[in-house]
Parts: sequence; structure tokens; C-alpha cells
Amino acid sequence: MHRFIFDPAQKFGDQAWLDGEESNHLTRILRLKTGDEAILFDGQGNEYTARVAEMTKDKVLMTGLQSTGETRESPLQVCLVQSVAKGEKMDWIVQKATELGVSRILPVLTERTIVKLDSGKAIERRDRWQKIAREAAKQCRRTIIPEVIVPIFWRDLLAQWDRSQPLLIPWEQLKGIDLKTALRRLNSSALQGSGCLGLVIGPEGGLTEEEVDRAETIGALPVSLGPRILRTETAGLAALAAIMYELGDWG
Repeated sequence: MHRFIFDPAQKFGDQAWLDGEESNHLTRILRLKTGDEAILFDGQGNEYTARVAEMTKDKVLMTGLQSTGETRESPLQVCLVQSVAKGEKMDWIVQKATELGVSRILPVLTERTIVKLDSGKAIERRDRWQKIAREAAKQCRRTIIPEVIVPIFWRDLLAQWDRSQPLLIPWEQLKGIDLKTALRRLNSSALQGSGCLGLVIGPEGGLTEEEVDRAETIGALPVSLGPRILRTETAGLAALAAIMYELGDWG
């Protein structure tokens, strides 16, 4: 069945209204008719079966909502702290990270970040990335849409980070602990269902030694992703896949 997202505030008992964008998709692109069945989800973990009941110019009423009981969410919450990448790379990172099951995406501005954003542009980019995450969640049948925050400076993110939550930093200059060893040292049972595992991915030029040192003062753990240097748009997705295999719902 086709799948649509709706605002939880638009649910009334066993009925829900779709917004203009979703209604247009249902009526003009998919050409569903009154009585047709569909799947609805609210982006907060709830999914339902429903039927098309009423169609107007810019809204569709769905009725007979019944919970499917499905979540399709990993028991492990992973927060991707991604240095803002240039061009369409960031769009791609947001889309694929959502497909891999990330819980939150925290874009950061570091010393070597090429992209420069004023406050207005930062909000515009966040809105764009949030929409990409929404569409990706819909396509891959997730029940939760990852939150994308407004880009934040590295120093500010570190100041706000909850030190009880692990923060891993793949760093190409590290010759010590590898990602596999670091993950196996973490208490996965303590992380699942509550804590957030932070994963920091630097910009095209990498994080500076000073930035990594500053992160270590709040308990961050630098790790190695192996002998090859990965691009910023590759490193995070590769590490996310490894984390989901080791501690999430892939293994």
C-alpha cells in the first residue's frame, strides 16, 4: 500500500487530515479514490492503516485508522554530528543517514568547514535538510523522522553535549583504537532505548588537532576507520552502517 505522513495535531480519534503536499501526492500523482486503503505515519513512531474518506482541493480526510504496531526503528539512538559539506553532498548525507536509521542529525561548523552560513541561510538549509529527512523516512518505511538542527559551531556543540553520552570521532591522524574495538567496549544494553551515541564526522579537510583535543576534554573518543582516507560523505555512512551492525538492529 502507498504510504503517507500526517501531522499528529491533525488526528482526531480514528480520523486524520493530510496536508496539501501529501494530499496532492495522493490525488493527482497516485490517483487514489475514495475507499482506497493506505498506510499513514506521524513521524513520531506511530503507523496506521486507513481509508480515503473525503477529498477536497487541498486536503484529504483518512478514516478508520488502526495501528499496525510497527516501528522499524533501531533500539540504538545514534546522533550524527556532521560537519556541513559543500554542494549537494550534505543533502545526500542527510538522506542516506536517515535510511540507515540515525536518530538526530547535528550539522556543525568547524575550522575547516568550507560552507559559510549566516543565521538566515542556516535556517533555510536546516529546513531543506529536514524535508529531505522527512521524504527519506517516508520512502524507507521508518516511523520516526530524524530531527535536523540548525547548524551550530563546534565549540558550542561541545559545550552543550551531555557528557554521559558517548561521542566517537573518526580521525585520520589516529593510529590507536579502531572503531570495532571502541564499539565493543561500549555497553550496548545501556545505550539501547535511552542514551544517544554521538558520531562526529569532520569536514573535507578534516578536524584540526585542537578541535579533537577540545572534544577529548569532555570525554570524546577518537577512533580509526582503517588505513584509507574516506571522504566526508563516505565516512559517516560507513561508520553508521558498522555501528548499526555491531550495536543496532543489523546484527
